[in-house]
Amino acid sequence: MLILLVLVFLAVTGGVVYLVSRDRGTQAGPTATADGPELVTVEHEFFSFSYPATWFDLHESAEAAETDGVAEVADEDIAPDDLFNLAENSVVVYMFDSDLHAVMTCRTQATWTGFAWDESEDPEEIDPITLDGKELAAHRTLGTHDGQDVVGEMYCADVAGEVVQIVVETHGATELSPEIQGILDSWVWVEG
Repeated sequence: MLILLVLVFLAVTGGVVYLVSRDRGTQAGPTATADGPELVTVEHEFFSFSYPATWFDLHESAEAAETDGVAEVADEDIAPDDLFNLAENSVVVYMFDSDLHAVMTCRTQATWTGFAWDESEDPEEIDPITLDGKELAAHRTLGTHDGQDVVGEMYCADVAGEVVQIVVETHGATELSPEIQGILDSWVWVEG
């Protein structure tokens, strides 16, 4: 019974916090966590996620490229016109209309993962990932850039009649970094 009361309290508190702080397509201020680095939260109409406050918000780069990018964060500040200088870790979120559902969209667009790398293997369809209880189609591409290994993954979900596409990259490894994994673990879908 005590556990049920605690869960109800947490759900109500979370709902109140969400209602007070929600705003379409805005960035919330940094917040400290008890056991981790200070975080910044990206809030969009259909999702939110948090990233380390030491990272850079490159959303204007995504908008300037007119690629339907709705969020872009990276651990390095990369100029919008510098297509081949890539951050060690990055997350880009696109949202667009598609005649195809998320699974087919990921299959057709996964070939773009790694387009600025020196070499890349063909994308491989991997087991779907789950973000905040929602299963997303997933593809992984391995390759090299500037003499080091790089891994890129693309995830796609159908949301409100559109496709949300998430592209993540980690350079210097063949697995996603703990920072990228932390961002994915923080993902919350907002009922639209």
